[in-house]
Amino acid sequence: MSNIQLNEAYANWTASREYDLKLDLNTESELTFEQMSKLLCKYFYKLECDVFGYELRKKYNRENFRIKRNVCIEGDDKRTHTHILVKTLKGWTNEQMIELLKLGWNEINQAKKDKAFLFNAEDINSRSAVSRYNTKGTQRQNKKLNDVICLRSSFISKHSKDN
Repeated sequence: MSNIQLNEAYANWTASREYDLKLDLNTESELTFEQMSKLLCKYFYKLECDVFGYELRKKYNRENFRIKRNVCIEGDDKRTHTHILVKTLKGWTNEQMIELLKLGWNEINQAKKDKAFLFNAEDINSRSAVSRYNTKGTQRQNKKLNDVICLRSSFISKHSKDN
């Protein structure tokens, strides 16, 4: 399977899932893929513990006490940018979810000020367009820049009804 076919298959799979928000997250310093992945794991762990508490998050039905997300890290050698698709928590509005995500991202980055370039979130209007954006593969000055799904920091439940 070629990279183009793989990107198309991934985009189609992503479009078939029900996500509500698209996040673009940045860091102030350059990170490797591994460092960014660890930071995102820490970020979502903190949010889930803040919302559900450590015991519920760890002990009971994982699907109900996790933030469903699909994380792609953009870049080549150094990464400072991610695209994340997020499902809004049951009983929450998109606005409440965005506020939770923004506060958590500013805290995990230890941002002294609310810097607009660090966090951007918006409602998903077209799942197809967003899934293609999340999986884009482009050529810039003979450098291949792909968004790479990070399975470590994503939470894609294999038991959910939409799989």
